[in-house]
Amino acid sequence: MKRIYLTLALVLLAAMLCAEPTVTNVNASQRTDGSQKVDIYYDLSNSVGGPMTVWLMGSNDNGSSWNMPCSTVSGAIGRNVYAGTNKHIVWNAAVDFPNTSCANFKFRVIAFGGDIPPIPEEFVYINGGTFNMGGRAVSLSSYMIGTFEITQGQWQTVMGSNPASGYGVGSDYPVYYVSWYAILKYCNLRSMAEGLTPCYSISGSTNPANWGEVPTSRNDAWDAVICDWTANGYRLPTEAEWEYAARGGSETPNYVYAGSNDIDLVAWYDGNSGGSTHPVGQKLPNGLVIFDMSGNVWEWCWDWYGSYSGGGQINPTGPESGSSRVLRGGSWSVNAASCRGAGRGGSNPYNRSTDNGFGLCRAAN
Repeated sequence: MKRIYLTLALVLLAAMLCAEPTVTNVNASQRTDGSQKVDIYYDLSNSVGGPMTVWLMGSNDNGSSWNMPCSTVSGAIGRNVYAGTNKHIVWNAAVDFPNTSCANFKFRVIAFGGDIPPIPEEFVYINGGTFNMGGRAVSLSSYMIGTFEITQGQWQTVMGSNPASGYGVGSDYPVYYVSWYAILKYCNLRSMAEGLTPCYSISGSTNPANWGEVPTSRNDAWDAVICDWTANGYRLPTEAEWEYAARGGSETPNYVYAGSNDIDLVAWYDGNSGGSTHPVGQKLPNGLVIFDMSGNVWEWCWDWYGSYSGGGQINPTGPESGSSRVLRGGSWSVNAASCRGAGRGGSNPYNRSTDNGFGLCRAAN
């Protein structure tokens, strides 16, 4: 194997929650024993105390993009890392990037989170760009997407009850048994509660109190929902937004799954789940530090399921009508092939399933 020669550029990203972690005094060196392991030391502080989440991300283009997750790591990394000095990470560079010699490799130590809330609800900003989706060029404007799948605790806070049962239950487990219709209500209620402009309008109203009960069969009024794409409230991602985020906002590297070619590093699926969902954020994230985009629960998207439109597309929102809404990412109950970043699924919008959940988007404004 070639040795990975690292030009170490220490780019430090602080948290986006109320308790801002600070990473300082980062130092790294590659071992000379032939193992190609890299020892990384850093100091971590947080003004209010409590656990933080730390990840290591790499760049092979001088820092233009951070789309190379350093996955084979141990030590003071992952969730529940506490403040301290001389924190130590061991990165097995030979496993993540075999046969690689890169004089301009850079990495950054990312710290985020805090002790409130225990499961971060923050969003990441995704710069717009163009990528190949189903053989067509798709261009997207910038947007924000949630770091984690929506949890049962988040759902219960807004909706008043937890629909999950039998396949992993707890405040930090992803919510499931939720229909596409019910998610519309959740999004607007949460937006209103947080003083944001709701995205969804049904029969001329953005207030779910005027919509009636969430349908348990096909409903023309709910199918005709209108999305205000300029509103700053919560909404489902379009299928294109979902895939672009799952790819890490880049086609290089073109991983099979969201963040890795090794599904066991990034996803809960039928080969490792034990027949249940798992708390969000336990697997490694992708290059944008988004968790569980492969596996755990399928994620509802805005679009009707159908064939992709031909030719280049700008901010596509899917077919005008259909019988099923798109699901992406696979789940704890399906095989590895179904968890591919390019894999697609769909279901009736009123369907509630043991492995259907969702993540959220917001407009970049």
